[in-house]
Amino acid sequence: MSAQPDIPASLALVNYGHFTSMLLTAGRARGLSRHLERLDRDAWVVFGRGLDETVVRQAIRAAIVDVEGTVAVRVTVHAPGFDPRTPEVDVEPEVVVTTGRAPAVTGPLKVRTAGYQRDLPQVKHVGTFGLFYQRRLARRAGFDDVLFIGPDGLVSEGSTWNVCFLDQDDTFVVPTAPALPGIALGLIQGGLARLGAKVQTRPVSAADLPGFRAAFATNALQPVRAISHIDDVEYKVDDAATARLLKAHDLTAAERA
Repeated sequence: MSAQPDIPASLALVNYGHFTSMLLTAGRARGLSRHLERLDRDAWVVFGRGLDETVVRQAIRAAIVDVEGTVAVRVTVHAPGFDPRTPEVDVEPEVVVTTGRAPAVTGPLKVRTAGYQRDLPQVKHVGTFGLFYQRRLARRAGFDDVLFIGPDGLVSEGSTWNVCFLDQDDTFVVPTAPALPGIALGLIQGGLARLGAKVQTRPVSAADLPGFRAAFATNALQPVRAISHIDDVEYKVDDAATARLLKAHDLTAAERA
């Protein structure tokens, strides 16, 4: 495998690949080892080849060499040799690293639900058209984002984020419907266990939503964000619970790329 500094045309012409995104500050990222594991695991699923961790780290370091402060980093894995006419052939993946501004800190989210489920939800793949189209529809309807409900009526994930809830008995609830296993949510779950908080993973249906005390969106670029509304259900913005989730996330030390 190799790292490629320029964005190749194949990424635009062939919608086949996978990626991960993270925040780096002074060359360090929380959960970096998890991001590297995700990239290798997904490469085996998508391309039938693994990734050399050393090459990925070198590509990240090269991309941020002149960057100061906090930066959003995306590592995209594609294969110039991939041919849609012969998708069964295992091909050698390449890595492209791009950087952007870290997202601004914003207030609580107002989201609406939509009936939708991502293809191959366990992989963070580049097939994002449906996600962004559903987000577009939600925003044009006056919401900030969208939360997906599967055909079985179970809550799965947001457009680019995982969701968790706070129950009336102070238990954090993580839905078990098929969804991307988010890095931030994984760090939060591990941190909550270390803090002695009550955490439960179970199916969450759309009918369960009014019974929760609070709701939260989590992803690697904005680790914890309160949700104030899901459709016509309004949640109290619980600053203490939000801070507890962020503390749980930050219990994992940042790793150097």
